[in-house]
Amino acid sequence: QKVHNQAQSLVGDLMNNVKIGRAIDMAPVHQLAHELQNSVFRNPNALSCLGRIRAKDNYLLEHSVNLSVLMSLFGGYRRLSSDALHQTIVGALLHDIGKILIPDEILHKPGRLTPEEFEVMKAHAQHSRTILQSTEGIGDLTIITAAQHHERMDGSGYPEGLKGDEISMYGRMVAITDVYDAITADRVYHKGMTPTQGLKKLLEWSDGHLDPKLVREFIRCVGLYPIGSLVLLESGRLGVVIETNDEDQRLPVVRVMYSIKFRMPVMVDTLDLAKPGTQDRIIRSVNPEDYSIDVRKFLV
Repeated sequence: QKVHNQAQSLVGDLMNNVKIGRAIDMAPVHQLAHELQNSVFRNPNALSCLGRIRAKDNYLLEHSVNLSVLMSLFGGYRRLSSDALHQTIVGALLHDIGKILIPDEILHKPGRLTPEEFEVMKAHAQHSRTILQSTEGIGDLTIITAAQHHERMDGSGYPEGLKGDEISMYGRMVAITDVYDAITADRVYHKGMTPTQGLKKLLEWSDGHLDPKLVREFIRCVGLYPIGSLVLLESGRLGVVIETNDEDQRLPVVRVMYSIKFRMPVMVDTLDLAKPGTQDRIIRSVNPEDYSIDVRKFLV
């Protein structure tokens, strides 16, 4: 929680500095990336939980922080070298820094952008690259990660319309994590998908937009039932996934709190489905809205 809060505050300060023309001080950014890296290695489940606890009105900051968490998890899972992992985490933290140069009425418009407004919005990826290129202490992989987060395998992305192998592995990785975090986030004008729905969408979009091999790896990395998923158990109870299980993704740790048989809350209980003697199993994931359940309350 401390690292997460610190990250949001730092990204907010950086954006304000860019807005008033100050140079970015990279020392605290590198320190933060180092702490995120360590935090993920200590307990990947903890930071994943925080990614599900978010406020609609703080999307820009939270998205940058959550993207860096997802890239920490994904990069760690793919065994990137320590330096490459560090640089991609920094790139994810700063990927949207260019949005500070987008007019507020477009950036915060509560609805669909017109084609003309979307062209202005798309310029943020190029702005991010320009800002980072002129900042001391930034590595090439950091710039690539930030600059390529909207490139797509079929060439339909921006800012350069790169195709296939023209996009670096880091650009392909961050494209997946960026889309996943964006579609699973609640915003003022848009209800986020559940984590499981988000993974299904990634699979759909891996036929053209996203790298199919990396999408499958990302799904293995976050689990069949990502943290924050609401699942229905054979016992007729609902539970929120609070820890994934690397050995068997069908058997995470869940926090049970509701009975669909009686349509009422039950005593909150933590259930490790992998523990010998545990009879319950997951049938499927369900939408929390169908039962008016706020999963965030059960993640802490």
